[in-house]
Amino acid sequence: MLYLLYAFVATAASVSGGLLPLYTRFRDIENNYLIGFASGVLVSTAFFEMLPEAVSTTAKGWFTLPLVAGFFSLYLVEKAVMIHACKETECDIHHAGWVGMIGLGLESLLDGIAITAGYITNPVLGLLIGFAVIVHELPVGFSTSVIMKCSGYSNRDSLIALVATSAPTFLGALLAGLFPLQLFGILLAFTAGTFIYIGASDLLPEAHRKTDWTVVAMVLSGALLIPVFEAVLGF
Repeated sequence: MLYLLYAFVATAASVSGGLLPLYTRFRDIENNYLIGFASGVLVSTAFFEMLPEAVSTTAKGWFTLPLVAGFFSLYLVEKAVMIHACKETECDIHHAGWVGMIGLGLESLLDGIAITAGYITNPVLGLLIGFAVIVHELPVGFSTSVIMKCSGYSNRDSLIALVATSAPTFLGALLAGLFPLQLFGILLAFTAGTFIYIGASDLLPEAHRKTDWTVVAMVLSGALLIPVFEAVLGF
């Protein structure tokens, strides 16, 4: 049941990240370095761990459709609720409000499912996915609170939104155990698509809104961490 622990830590990481801009001096922090590191971890996890496992546990070619579906379903949700990667000159996050939290909640739910699917497929894979989720949930939680505050919500409402969008990670980990083992390869491919979208299309451009070599180094460090971690664990 370690996957539940990983999901709980990921939920706590999201909430902790969201508390920073609400109640500490970190509300003025430039978090592009952390976001860049998280983007590298997510994309690397999808390519080095999740996709190879999905390919090996599904019928030939069947991983492609859920992979593409994962990528574009999150794209559709994101653009529909106007919350992730939203430029101030292109959309009005005031109109996103609580509806916008649906996208973040869905992302958290998929994270929890990915942790459980990975762990049941291979415990080390579950650990790596859990680590990737924990790392990227910190800036996601931070961004959630910033968006709510910028939309004019109080600290109390922002905190409620933060918990509501973080808790589905644990719920997803619980629900994933109800799925047949035969579906885990498809679930891994689907979630790999969401990881690639979040990492490459969402977090990476946000990290490079202010570009310097430190940002580049953080992205590459995040990407290299997964194969290094894999080699150390002998996976």
